[in-house]
Amino acid sequence: MKRKRKLKMPGFFTRIFIILGGIIAVIAFSLSSFFTVDTIDVQGNKYFTDEEISNMAHASTGQNIIYKLNKGNMLNYLEKNPYIEEARVYRKLPSTIVINVKERIQIAALTYGDKFLIIDNKGTLLRMTKTKPKLTIVTGFKVKKVKLGETVEVNSPDLFKELLSLLKSMEAGDVYFTKINITELFITANVYDSLVVKSKYKDLKDNIDKGRLHKVLDELFKRNIKRGTITISSDGYASFTPEL
Repeated sequence: MKRKRKLKMPGFFTRIFIILGGIIAVIAFSLSSFFTVDTIDVQGNKYFTDEEISNMAHASTGQNIIYKLNKGNMLNYLEKNPYIEEARVYRKLPSTIVINVKERIQIAALTYGDKFLIIDNKGTLLRMTKTKPKLTIVTGFKVKKVKLGETVEVNSPDLFKELLSLLKSMEAGDVYFTKINITELFITANVYDSLVVKSKYKDLKDNIDKGRLHKVLDELFKRNIKRGTITISSDGYASFTPEL
């Protein structure tokens, strides 16, 4: 009878060489041009262009996506900008960097000496400029402290909260004012320079939330009326006085 030969298991050093060979092959493959960044996919941006976001993140093509992609640094660069509320950076193998951002939306501008403070609907200061922006210009506050990326501090915090709530209602109700002057008692809001809404804060907000002011404005626009005063009473109704 023939004896069965026993299969010899690879020796210890042989197994080590096989494992090392596999590791070297994997490293060599990961360093190949197959994993070189050739695309930067920017998502979620409206205020900034794709190129501006890429430059802000210091993202570039030509680098190895596995070993040379420093996501932490990219996130730090992005989130230093007040307009960027949140950011994500991740790999999309084999060769794409994905940058997803959530931007703060500029909604109004507070007057501050000869400057304008651009804010979002939470009162966060996004930027300062001497150029009059195409946003709702707000007067009536004394600004106490400003710092980019933080909430603007004013002399009347409670009134400022009411303003922010009103701005959110305007956005939701598709109502736009070119100017708002707000005091403890009344709000004067300009639809045009010569078409003004006068009201108490709560009455104006309720009218916007319920769509009443929108209907009044639509009717005036249909008649091409751009001069006069809309007064909102405490019972929630609006009256119009034309300017002759």
